[in-house]
Amino acid sequence: MDNKRQNLYIMGALAVLVVIVFIWRVFSVQGLEKKMIQQRVSITEKSQQLLAENTRGMLRLTTVPLVWAVRKEMISENYGQINEYLSSFVRERNIQQIVLVKADGTIVVATDKKLEGSRATSVFPQHLFEQNDVTITDDKSGDLQVAAPIMGLNARLGTLILIYRPEKISFEPKT
Repeated sequence: MDNKRQNLYIMGALAVLVVIVFIWRVFSVQGLEKKMIQQRVSITEKSQQLLAENTRGMLRLTTVPLVWAVRKEMISENYGQINEYLSSFVRERNIQQIVLVKADGTIVVATDKKLEGSRATSVFPQHLFEQNDVTITDDKSGDLQVAAPIMGLNARLGTLILIYRPEKISFEPKT
């Protein structure tokens, strides 16, 4: 009897030990899962930030030569050529719209033809037309608005506005 009782105690202790190890393992795995989720969120945020910085730099870099080309054609009053430039440019991925606003505030060329002839301030914020350098701002929908002044020799000829929809990065697991 004594031997059977001793075996029962050993079996009970082993069962308790197995339960403790199982519970410890469950908590350990849950802790690792939480840590991985936090790391994924952190990596996603950093990636979004780097992508946004690179996108803004790319937009600034590509807008400058476009402004030079548009400036040359504005001086010659060759708005048909400007329309071709803008139409070609808007075919690029993520570029939603481009408009050319004359110094008097009238939209003279736009990839959305319904806007041509209208007042720019009825479509875009006034501050876009007051900048003296290429500026990039976020609009309400998350798009980037690039405003670039077009300067003549003595005066401002107009403003080029480009709307760009940035891509979002997601590292969400696929279910």
